Amino acid sequence: MLPLWRNRVYIVLSPEHLTLVKLGRGLKPKLLGQLDEVIQPPANQNSAWQTAVDRLAQVLALPEWQGADANIVLSNRLARFAVIPPNTQLKKYTAQEAFARHMLSQTYGAAISQWTLRIQPGKPAEPWLVSAIEQSLLDNVKQICAANKLSLDQVTPWLGPIFNRFRNHLSTNPAWLVINEPGASLCILIKAGEIVCVSNLSHESINDLPALLDRENLRSNLPAPCKHVYLHTASALNLTAMNKKGYEINRLEFAAPEGMPDYAAGHYGIALSGVLSCKK
Repeated sequence: MLPLWRNRVYIVLSPEHLTLVKLGRGLKPKLLGQLDEVIQPPANQNSAWQTAVDRLAQVLALPEWQGADANIVLSNRLARFAVIPPNTQLKKYTAQEAFARHMLSQTYGAAISQWTLRIQPGKPAEPWLVSAIEQSLLDNVKQICAANKLSLDQVTPWLGPIFNRFRNHLSTNPAWLVINEPGASLCILIKAGEIVCVSNLSHESINDLPALLDRENLRSNLPAPCKHVYLHTASALNLTAMNKKGYEINRLEFAAPEGMPDYAAGHYGIALSGVLSCKK
C-alpha cells in the first residue's frame, strides 16, 4: 500500500446507497470518519442518481469531510459499457474517442452524446473496454467536491476496482465475472485475462443468474458455454443450489477494513478497494 500524503475520502455512490470513508495521511492511515446510508429515491425521479448526489452534497458540506483528496466509485447501473474492436490506425485519443462514441451509438442511440467516455485499450489487436457516465452526473460531483475543498482524483464505475482487485483470482479461462447489485448484474466474460464481452442485465433476484448466463453464453462467440463464474454480491445465496444448475460459482468478497464490522465489508470494501486485501 502506497503512503497517503493527504487525507483522502473514498466514496461509493449508487441510486439507493451512499458510503464514505475518510483516512488520514501517512504510512499507516488512520480511520477519520465513516458513513453508510440507505437512500430512498422517489419513484418518479428523472435521474437515477439525483437523490444520492443531493445527499452527498449535504454530507460533504460538513467540516469533518473537507480538505482532502477524493475518489468516487459509481454503481455500474450509473454507467454504460461496451467492448469494441481495436482500430490500430487511430493514434490520437480524440480519434479513438470519436470511434468509440460512434460504436456505442449503435447500441444506445443519440443519448450517448450526453455521456463522457473513458477508453481502456487492451493488448495490441485486442478489444477496447469503453465505459461512459452521464456528463451531468460528472459535472455535479465535480462541483460538489470543489465547493467543499475536496480535490477529486478519480471517478470510476464499480467494474474497475473489482476487476483490478480480483483479476488474479480468475484462475479458469475463460470465466464469467459477475458483479451483482440490487436489481442488476454486470456480466463480464474474461478470456486470457482480458475483458471480451460485457452486459449490464436487469433482473429481480440473484437466483436468476444461471438463466441470465445461459442467454449470455448463447450470445458469445465461445465454442462451448462458459460454466466458470466468479461472483461479487452483497446478496445472500446458496452456492450449492446454484452450482446444481450447471455452473461452478465462486464467491469473491472484499475483506472488511480493520476496525470496521464484517457487515460493512461490502460497500466499505469497494470504497477502499485500492488499500484493502481481499479474501476468496
